[in-house]
Amino acid sequence: MTKEKPDYGLDAPGVVRGFLIGGPALIVSGWFLIPLAPFGLGHALFFAGIALFIEAFLMMGSSYYGKFRARDRLLNQLDLRGDESILDVGCGHGLLLIAAAKRLPEGRAVGIDLWSQVDQGSNSKEATLTNARIEGVTQRVEVHGGDMRKMPFPDSTFDVAVANLAIHNVPTREGRREAIAEIARVLKSGGRTALMDFKKTGQYARDLKDFGVADIRVSRPIFWIFPPVRIVTGRKPARPA
Repeated sequence: MTKEKPDYGLDAPGVVRGFLIGGPALIVSGWFLIPLAPFGLGHALFFAGIALFIEAFLMMGSSYYGKFRARDRLLNQLDLRGDESILDVGCGHGLLLIAAAKRLPEGRAVGIDLWSQVDQGSNSKEATLTNARIEGVTQRVEVHGGDMRKMPFPDSTFDVAVANLAIHNVPTREGRREAIAEIARVLKSGGRTALMDFKKTGQYARDLKDFGVADIRVSRPIFWIFPPVRIVTGRKPARPA
């Protein structure tokens, strides 16, 4: 009997499909235009197609291998005790959520997501819970539908808040700032955050500082994911006893 395996999805499936279709189309078009088109247009199309085709395979490599290595790097640096409550903002199929739950024998991992199909294909609450069941952490995982800009959790709920390639999907600068404000709000006194993304990380760092998070650090680029990502970390100051 074949063992059931979790599925953590292909990231940005529309982009990957576009590159896989558009890359060869440009290569063929450029090849035929090289002897005909002036000013190097054929060469430009040909090499642009090659670039798109390579990027598609780099993105697939990220989805099926690299993101697991980057995920482990993020979780390792949190140095979890095992009894924390962790929030995964924009949890998707549960890549961070479920890996965190495995490290929490006495804790709990909570995910929230809008279940958009743009950033991950077949994205749903059911898919995430299925992965949790396969990975054997159902009892330690809780999943909610909701907007990261208005999360349905009381103040000071979580010991740790994490996010992976999620916050940049909020389309406006104001909206991303609202999401960071919510992350700071739901963290307990002394709570920690680690936000991994391939863009806007400088904004996240500045906004965390504005909302009272301290000890903020932005990592060097991590090349396990394409495009390369950085991790923004910080800690909410502990209130005096």
